[in-house]
Amino acid sequence: MPSSVAPSGHDAPHATLIAQAAQILYTNGETTHATTEVVGELNALFGTDYTLVPSWPQLSLLHPDGTIVRAVPTRIEGINMRRVSRIHKALHAPGGPDRAGLTAAVAQAARLPACPTWLFCLACGVGATMMSLLYGIGHVHSVALLFAASALGGLLRRVLPAGAGQATRALAAAFVAGLAGALSVHLGWSSSARLIAVCPGMMLVPGPQLLNACMDIARHRHDLAVARICEAGLTILAIAAGIIGGLALGGADLPVTARTGAIPLWLDVLAAAGAACCFPVFFSMPYRTIILAFLAGALGHGVRWLAINDLGWSAPAGALLDCLVVSLVATPICRLRHVPFAGVGFASVVALVPGVYLFRGMAGLIAFTTSAGDPAEALATMTDLTTAGFIIVAMAIGLIAPHRLIDAWMDRLDARRARGRTSG
Repeated sequence: MPSSVAPSGHDAPHATLIAQAAQILYTNGETTHATTEVVGELNALFGTDYTLVPSWPQLSLLHPDGTIVRAVPTRIEGINMRRVSRIHKALHAPGGPDRAGLTAAVAQAARLPACPTWLFCLACGVGATMMSLLYGIGHVHSVALLFAASALGGLLRRVLPAGAGQATRALAAAFVAGLAGALSVHLGWSSSARLIAVCPGMMLVPGPQLLNACMDIARHRHDLAVARICEAGLTILAIAAGIIGGLALGGADLPVTARTGAIPLWLDVLAAAGAACCFPVFFSMPYRTIILAFLAGALGHGVRWLAINDLGWSAPAGALLDCLVVSLVATPICRLRHVPFAGVGFASVVALVPGVYLFRGMAGLIAFTTSAGDPAEALATMTDLTTAGFIIVAMAIGLIAPHRLIDAWMDRLDARRARGRTSG
């Protein structure tokens, strides 16, 4: 992540530090609203009055007279939420923050490394394996091939040059998964080929970016939301292209009308929780958040399983309920522990990502361009894309609505405590 700032000739005490802190937060998964709030806290600490103006290419720090005193780039190369937690920890230190401690914390946060490559690759393999169990994969040899393909894709993401970009990394990893799916067909494991190709791709979805885009929409920052969605959408298209391209190169395709099998409650809960545990590693979050992701993921997916299998709810309705439960559990804990909600929230509901529906629907659309198409396949394609769309909307509403309400309530509590300390 670039950490340089663009100074101006304007006299701007502490502007470099404040701009660097905002850059670290914004490019490592923190919401736009939380980033601007931190700038406000830093203004109060240093006795300054800067305004942060966020946009997709850069963050601009404005002097009260309207002059841009610092501008920093916002290109996201990789999310490292330990950096975010380090700054929040310094801001909310016992006894209150101090200038020297905060200055040191920002410098330290900028140097914090991402999780080790071996652990990242292991999490890629384990996460894809857990996702395949959710969709009913049934053979040990298929699981082994899927694990290897996802881990190799994770390695590619780490060794590609820093300037490659998220979409290129996702394309390379997804292409490996597609080749693995094609290999499974040639080995006679056709029933597992779809999951071997698709499940590693679901590990590549840029969840925090999509979730933060929805947060921006809720805060009426529509320009930032559109930019985030377009960036994330490009990555998702790259994933689909990689999977379908890898399969095609190996002489296979993604079945358009294949369906997933049901699994028992205990396996559903454990697999969803296991997948959730891997994403704190992907986002280089503090390791203590793995427990929170595990518990929230297990609880949310267990409630969803009961709603769908015992009450007959649809997949989008079950996703909405799952996300409501996760948001109610995770929001106050993230707030108290100063951990970005986008990381924990997405990790806990990653098992809901409609990757199978989405990638299968895209494969169906591509099939229409090469042949007349079968009416049953056309119906299956439209059903998959519609279901994926409804699930994504349900996830966004379920995660954001409780988060906003709880955040507002805790803001009022904090303000009341602050008034009490002042009057005392």
